[in-house]
Amino acid sequence: MIIGKILDNWGAVKHFTYKIQKGDTPISVADKLEITLDELRHYHNFNCIEDRDVINADFPSHLEFLLLKPKKQESDNEQENAKPIKVIFDNGFKIPFHKVRGKNSYMVLQTIENDNILQTIKCKLSVEYIKKDKNGYSLFEIDRVSKVFLNSAQTDAITDILAEKVSSVLYPLLIVVNPEGKWIDIHNFYDISERWAAKRKSILEKNEGEAINKYLNALDSILNEEENLLQNLSDDWFLKVFFNGIHTAYTSDLSIITETDFAITPKNGTVIFSVTQKIDEYLNDANMVVIEKKGTLANTAKEDALRKNNFSGKYHSIYHLNPNTYTIESASLECDIIGDFTKKATVKIYNLNDKKITASEQNHDFFVGETIKKESFFKDLFKLH
Repeated sequence: MIIGKILDNWGAVKHFTYKIQKGDTPISVADKLEITLDELRHYHNFNCIEDRDVINADFPSHLEFLLLKPKKQESDNEQENAKPIKVIFDNGFKIPFHKVRGKNSYMVLQTIENDNILQTIKCKLSVEYIKKDKNGYSLFEIDRVSKVFLNSAQTDAITDILAEKVSSVLYPLLIVVNPEGKWIDIHNFYDISERWAAKRKSILEKNEGEAINKYLNALDSILNEEENLLQNLSDDWFLKVFFNGIHTAYTSDLSIITETDFAITPKNGTVIFSVTQKIDEYLNDANMVVIEKKGTLANTAKEDALRKNNFSGKYHSIYHLNPNTYTIESASLECDIIGDFTKKATVKIYNLNDKKITASEQNHDFFVGETIKKESFFKDLFKLH
């Protein structure tokens, strides 16, 4: 076996690497490394930069190296049996959201596979905490800080260019997030509507034809109607994964059984999965809080066709949180539905600020006794001026 190393900016081992040899398959390499196929595939796929390097049934023909999880290496000054660091909870077994602060930039990679036809979208987004109200509801700004790349190339087809121009009016996007970290409303709808009016005019000045007019008219009903825009953004994969309500209360065994939905078939309806959501008691080797959600397609799936045709499906997501601020450092999701047709979705999000995290002594200055407000408000709640 040929094992190499990739170091981070501090000289620590970021990844081990394995040089792929003739005749290697994902299964044979997993056996050789004495790990499971899922472990090999998940770690490499989550950490590889280029979507063309993702491992599916076999290795991509161009791929030379696999990324492998580094084992923790202790220095001579560390105790051989150092005690793992426990996660600090708020009010029993709750992961606090009110300590999430600051601004971070993230790489976002989204992949959809329809019956072996693969399409990827990649871009960079920033997430910034703005302020919080007395009931624990927060205001966040989401902004797109890069071009959108479709299948590793900048969009160039006229339809893709138009789609990117239209989507750009959403940013910066101000959203309201509840005390559990789940986004529930749009705060700057009128700004978006004004940006759309200007963008619509610009598009018409440079493009003409019945198809263009029909396309823009269809978008008017979404971008000029607040409820319609909110409904469409509820299917946004980044928002669905990143603001997923993981900052919640857990039982004494650090797990909860719940349902989660994901728009893997956005044109036909949202798919619901029954999942077990579990948090590790201890920080991992990178000093991260680890939360995992894993489950299967629920009988309550909203799409009638899925219930009637005996579809199956799986859902698996993993979050890594900064133990000092409980901010998401990385997140990954894989889910699929299999039946008369097959669809598989993957979302990978990771913080571009690649810094080593140390678990500091945490202050227990958490707010308690908050009155949770009903989710039917928001226009005058946050005063930004």
